[in-house]
Amino acid sequence: MHCDVLVVGGGPAGSNAARLLVKDHSVQILEEHQAPGEPLHCAGLVTPRGVPWFAHSSVINEVKGARFHSPLGYVLELEARSLRACVIDRPHFDRTMFHRAVDAGAIPRVGSSARDVVDKGRNVVTSVRTGTLTSDVTSSVVIGADGHRSICRKKAGLPPAKHLLTGIQVDLKGADVDPDFVEVYLGQNVAPGFFAWAIPAGDLTRVGLCTWASEAPPAEYLKKLLRMNEFSSAKKVSASSGRVPVGPGRTAVRGRILLVGDAACHAKPLSGGGVYTGIKGAELCAQAVHSHLVSRGEADLEAYDRLWKEEFGKELAGAFRIRRVFVNLSDKKLDKALRIFGEPDVRVLLEEKGDIDYPASLSQSVLKLAPKLIDFSPQIIKSLL
Repeated sequence: MHCDVLVVGGGPAGSNAARLLVKDHSVQILEEHQAPGEPLHCAGLVTPRGVPWFAHSSVINEVKGARFHSPLGYVLELEARSLRACVIDRPHFDRTMFHRAVDAGAIPRVGSSARDVVDKGRNVVTSVRTGTLTSDVTSSVVIGADGHRSICRKKAGLPPAKHLLTGIQVDLKGADVDPDFVEVYLGQNVAPGFFAWAIPAGDLTRVGLCTWASEAPPAEYLKKLLRMNEFSSAKKVSASSGRVPVGPGRTAVRGRILLVGDAACHAKPLSGGGVYTGIKGAELCAQAVHSHLVSRGEADLEAYDRLWKEEFGKELAGAFRIRRVFVNLSDKKLDKALRIFGEPDVRVLLEEKGDIDYPASLSQSVLKLAPKLIDFSPQIIKSLL
């Protein structure tokens, strides 16, 4: 079986790449589950730019701002004047993206996964398992959108993510939360190496956390979090877990294999979100693949690296440097940092210019207003200037 492009993974990134490419090329899309978007592995907090117009039906809430809870009791409240984030029904969002690609002409293969991917130079041969049957698909290009356990990344010989976060989340009914604000909880005893959250999602509240290099499993920290007054009387509706790779490498291309989304380690290092970078990266990947195919190979696939680095690569690199500072802060220093962010001039800047897709882009402006922040890690923070 042959096609121009085989997309491995039917999440938002893979579906977007397939949708854009199938206009001019033959595309197959593999989805290992019977239904895209299940099981759930995402908190579903995205910026408006991360939701294509045809997927707006998946938006279930819009939030005005966020409250950051210091481990020592200080609370920093940031309220934007315009919409900065929305909450999506992630399974519905994934299904919408997938079916949009199929409606455009991509051939779906649900319940199918790649078992081996071999770049033979002139084409790629992928061994595909569907139920108990295995068959080979030959394609000019493979786009790996198969998440943090990406077989495409492994077979391309690219290194793993710099940090792999482990997350757990529950949906609660009846939690006492403000529907207009996301709550963020910090501290070594709350979520070491990352943070915990409470996201108002319509009739439910998503409460979860991620950890990195922690002594206890995430479930132990979540148990403590759920004892808080605002969650203690709520009813648990569902639970989910997953892993988030952060810290992209130098390339997302090896030969005829290109990676997008979590497979490319394009999740944002400070928030763990990957919807926007996955969808945008898929758009750029499709652009490079299309040019390569229509030029019969004269346009190099490495153009994809140049495109994503220009669009959000510097942001990911800068955010990862900030993350390196964050993971080394004690609870006392976390509290001090939040209080600095709460100073009037800094808070106004964050409220007016803050962008959860590009948080590192504000680092120079923040440091000019609050030079005391450089004391937390002079060498790393100076690299952001």
